[in-house]
Amino acid sequence: MRLLLIRHAQTVANHEGRWQGHTDYPLSDLGHEQARHLARALAKAFERDGLTPTVLYSSPLGRAQATAGVISAALSRPITTFPELSEYDVGVFSARTWSELQTEHPDAVRDFAANRDWDAVPEAETLQSRGQRAAKVIEYLLANHGDEDTVIAVTHGGFMQYLLAAVLGTRRVWGVRPENTSVFEFELTRTAHGETTDSPEGLSTYRCRILRFNDTTHLDGLAAPNGGDAD
Repeated sequence: MRLLLIRHAQTVANHEGRWQGHTDYPLSDLGHEQARHLARALAKAFERDGLTPTVLYSSPLGRAQATAGVISAALSRPITTFPELSEYDVGVFSARTWSELQTEHPDAVRDFAANRDWDAVPEAETLQSRGQRAAKVIEYLLANHGDEDTVIAVTHGGFMQYLLAAVLGTRRVWGVRPENTSVFEFELTRTAHGETTDSPEGLSTYRCRILRFNDTTHLDGLAAPNGGDAD
């Protein structure tokens, strides 16, 4: 399976440095431009490689749907809404900037700044739930798509990190900062995904491959984003 995991384009909240989580904001003007550049680049890449996308999944949140909508038009593929691709709930941080949180929830901000423990943020999705949800997404894709399928999934920067851990099979979740409209592209099969370094197959660098990682070359020439980048 060729799998492309894509973060949505910049939103007004990204520009203002607001946490979003399940709170939705529209794409910014720059975000609309990012989405158009992304869609054109995907169309060119698929034509060059002779690929036809099998399915275009998207988180149900508006910012992901808006990004997926531009891709859908460029690739002539309908959007299949996949609720499990949603961003994690950031609880009381939702719709707030860091300075606003320092005034409204000083205790939560102090604890979070000290150890980055999301489980201590009131009403936020637990870390365990995020990891389990990401694993289920990858398990679903492998179970429901053949090795020759090309799958696109539009999701969110925070949850992307858990999806990466699930698709790579890492022992822990690694922090990475996915840029708006960044593309993470992989080649994997159901069989190869289950292999480990205990076997010669699991030691092969050809059976599962990282083709792109946090790739935003399609944005070359666009203005650099301003403001914060909280998802």
